[in-house]
Amino acid sequence: MNSIRNTKKGNRKGSYLVEATIAIPVFFIAVFVLISIIPVIAECENITFATVEEMRFECMKSAFRENCTALPLKTAGRVLRENNKVESSIVTDYRYRYSDSGISDLITIKVRNTFLQKNTFGIGRRICFDEEVTGRAFTGTYYSENDASANDKWVFIFPEWGEAYHNQSCTYIKGSSKLEYLSREIMRDYEPCKLCNASSAQIGSPVFCFTRYGEVYHIPECSVVDRYYIEVRCSEAESKGYRPCSKCGG
Repeated sequence: MNSIRNTKKGNRKGSYLVEATIAIPVFFIAVFVLISIIPVIAECENITFATVEEMRFECMKSAFRENCTALPLKTAGRVLRENNKVESSIVTDYRYRYSDSGISDLITIKVRNTFLQKNTFGIGRRICFDEEVTGRAFTGTYYSENDASANDKWVFIFPEWGEAYHNQSCTYIKGSSKLEYLSREIMRDYEPCKLCNASSAQIGSPVFCFTRYGEVYHIPECSVVDRYYIEVRCSEAESKGYRPCSKCGG
């Protein structure tokens, strides 16, 4: 009788040992994974905070000044400055003061951040964190469902040359370059100009494209960039003193 009891106790102890052998490694693996994830989440939160705050500053500053190139440069610079683990911060897409679904003055920036994160054993792995932040410039324009911007056509102006606004078919537009901001789409569709070393331009920086017939993009210092145009709403062009083009009628 005693031997049977001893056998049962031995079996129970053996089952506990087997369960512990299985459960303890699983527990430590779960703890290890959790410890590895927390620093990654913290780094991504720091990066997001820097980007969102720079967007907030830009939305406020747009009320009294307009600087299209400021946000990409300040965002990437701040992320690299405040997060020493970040190896690169590249603006993959940037749109400034555009309209969508009847809402005007939107600003959107997309950033790809790469950083090296080490685990508790000192083994590092490279993390790629993509983020997209959209804000609305504080320009005094209010949104309503009956917003007239839906009927406010897009026109083209030369901000440093001329006093008229043009439509897309105007000969002035066909022979001139358009101000863009370097994105992966532009890099895919155009080649960098070899004369001005446009390949050195960073994502988000201003470049110029001859969209009608050109196959390369240029930086502002390029000798072939004589005059350039930008796309704005007709009401905005008129508020800045531009008149309809006598050739195309605007």
